[in-house]
Amino acid sequence: MTASPERQMELTLPMVPDIEIAAARAAGNLAREIGMASASIDEMAHAMIEACINAREHSGSQDRRIYVKITGTSLGEGNSRIDIWITDHGRGFNVTEARSRRQQLGAVHKRGWGLQIIEAHMDEVSITTSDDGTTIHMVKYGKNDD
Repeated sequence: MTASPERQMELTLPMVPDIEIAAARAAGNLAREIGMASASIDEMAHAMIEACINAREHSGSQDRRIYVKITGTSLGEGNSRIDIWITDHGRGFNVTEARSRRQQLGAVHKRGWGLQIIEAHMDEVSITTSDDGTTIHMVKYGKNDD
């Protein structure tokens, strides 16, 4: 398979329970279009769900919206790449402090694993945060299903 043009979608989601499922399904459909393997799609969807839940539960966004941008490219030779940006217009957070808090809580606590799950399931994760909001950029590389 040769490289294909980039596919892209943008979603504006209301901050309501379970909206992250719709976003993950949309991303999964785009990933399937470029031939990404099911296992990679599942990992990407899990990370995306966690990022949307974090935005909904922790951002304090006045507009009560989550902005999602997804791009997918078949890179040729059976490889693909998905980029996902999850953005809110909330109050931002201290990334170092959030990671430290997770380590202090330990494995006993059921909550607070979102950032760790995102980083475990994606190949690249970068977080840009300020008083005006947060953007999490996640990248997943995958082999294509044959």
